[in-house]
Amino acid sequence: MPHHPHMQRRSHGPAHLSLSLTILLASLLSACGGGGGGEAQSPATPPVVVTPPASSAETALSITANNAEAASVLAFSNGAIALAAVQMTIDLAATATSSSTLSKPCGSNGSQTITFSDNDGNARVSAGDKLVVAYSYCYSKELDGIVDGTMSATFAAPANGQQLSGTLSFSPGFGDHTSIPREELGGSLRFDYASGEVSKLLRVSSDVQAFKMVYTDGAVTKTDTITALDAQHELRIDTARATTGMRYRLASNLLGGSIDVSTTTPLRSWFETLPDAGELTLTGAGNSKASLRVNPNPAMANFNVLFGDTVITSLPSSGTDYLWSSGAWLAQNASLASYTTKPDLPASFKVLIEPDTANMAPNGALTWTYTRTLGTPLLRDAQFREVGSGFVSIPGIISQNGAMLTVKPTSQLKAGATYNLVFDRMAPDSVRDNAGNGLSTPFGTVEVKVKRTISANIDLLGSPALLLGPAATLTVDASKSSANGSPVSSLQWRQLSGPALTIANPSAARLTLSTAAPAKGVAIIELTVSNAANETDKQQFIIDVLTDLSAALVFSYSSGNGKVTIDSNAATTAPAYVRYVADINAIDIGSTKTMQRLLLGLPGTLRWQAGLSASFGTGNSDGVNGRYLGEYSCSSSNGNFRVIDFALDAAGNPSRVAIDLDENCAGGIVNKVSIRYGSDMPLRK
Repeated sequence: MPHHPHMQRRSHGPAHLSLSLTILLASLLSACGGGGGGEAQSPATPPVVVTPPASSAETALSITANNAEAASVLAFSNGAIALAAVQMTIDLAATATSSSTLSKPCGSNGSQTITFSDNDGNARVSAGDKLVVAYSYCYSKELDGIVDGTMSATFAAPANGQQLSGTLSFSPGFGDHTSIPREELGGSLRFDYASGEVSKLLRVSSDVQAFKMVYTDGAVTKTDTITALDAQHELRIDTARATTGMRYRLASNLLGGSIDVSTTTPLRSWFETLPDAGELTLTGAGNSKASLRVNPNPAMANFNVLFGDTVITSLPSSGTDYLWSSGAWLAQNASLASYTTKPDLPASFKVLIEPDTANMAPNGALTWTYTRTLGTPLLRDAQFREVGSGFVSIPGIISQNGAMLTVKPTSQLKAGATYNLVFDRMAPDSVRDNAGNGLSTPFGTVEVKVKRTISANIDLLGSPALLLGPAATLTVDASKSSANGSPVSSLQWRQLSGPALTIANPSAARLTLSTAAPAKGVAIIELTVSNAANETDKQQFIIDVLTDLSAALVFSYSSGNGKVTIDSNAATTAPAYVRYVADINAIDIGSTKTMQRLLLGLPGTLRWQAGLSASFGTGNSDGVNGRYLGEYSCSSSNGNFRVIDFALDAAGNPSRVAIDLDENCAGGIVNKVSIRYGSDMPLRK
């Protein structure tokens, strides 16, 4: 864990913040263990007996040049350990669901057993729940040490804007038993944790039981007590900065007195980079002072130790990497064996978090987060160009916020669609930090796939999109529309064009369409559905409106069990091609759009009338000539037909025709055809 100045370096650890003081504070620990040497006192001069105080820890410590270094590093380590121990709890709470006990291995070939009690059964951490973790020789990257023992967290109701709150307590013996001297944590800590869009803030404070650090070398044990603690650690992705502050009172048996500790300037760093600002100040008896100040020349050492205003030594900050890490902002940090930090170099400017361009929300935005705050914007224009839709393009607004670059479309993207995001600047240094270092991300064209978070679905319930006859109706249903598998929040029907249709309730899931007066034309109906995030999806369908039957012609056809296709003259003003040739007793009817044609001639023994059924094709037994011709007809076929409605006007021209026909094709496939002219007889399905 972040090591105190007295501790010896372990072979597996880095060069620690306090390595130079190992011998000094090891001697401090043993100083109270034995008597003094030298010559014996004369019996004639008996010693003066003085009753020592119960503990010198509560006496204000006079800070001197001799103890300033040890006190400064000890003060910093205490606050870092309190924050790191609670951070371990926060990280584990993020994985807790239902009540369970789970054992798994951890670093240094150790193990940890995690028991979560979900008292309210809501499958997440909430007030009243408890988390108990037992470690056995387990390396902790937050504490940077090998941990044994048990710690327990009891969660409380968090305040507004926070996600977690509670108390962390340590069972006797919890700590690092591999360090020299051995180091243990005792007492308890209160914590609050808030995780927002750009900030993750951990606050640790004193609880009813004071937080304690216990040191022992086997012969001597000394306890330091931390009270009035208020420590905060914040990670902000808008600035790519880690900030740590602490304030507390230390009653130290190790130092032999008490001091007040506070960060006069918060300790700050770029993510994964050694600190570049901050100062921790110690105040002792008689306003004596020492401080640990970030070195303005970090190439030498990361911290300067000051007695008063005088620098007396410099130290590295290794062993406290948790404080300078990007932490929970990066999912991959959870699996890291340890945190590492590096000096601030030009190569340190890079992309920290890339947006998920394969799952963009329709109303969302794309944000690139960097490891440094950005300089003057170089990217000024962006376009979202829908793939496969010709020239559909939606402008994107580019904005910068500290270390974040965001591109947001000016209007919602189409759910389920794919876009190419195209930037105006094609130079390889399209993004620069305040120091002028450049990156080429984002650059050029970026493929963006939009999530299907909302889906409009129009169901015609098996009927063709047709209104045939003055009394015709068409029922459509939108209940299969969904928002991520759930019902939509709202829906709205509207007519975009065509003959006026009656829409009784435009917000109903099921709608019955009709015309108030006979009409001929093509109507376009649009359905718009929305989810809770106000993301929308639209679907349109076209209805052939032939409620005015005068000269109305419809072909419908399907092959096998396939979809019924409608070919009507609703969209044209040209006269329908319908002929009766009396000389050969034949009907000749041609479709409007797809070149379907029915040409059948009856023998003199048969007449065109409702109820007639006959066969056609080669070798038919009814003597019928001709066949059904068209784009979807068989090359050589036969079949049968039935006349449902038929009438001629006074001039001998067809005024009403309704014929259903089955065409038998090779392989047992049957084409089913319905032809209606001036007739409102229902089409076959």
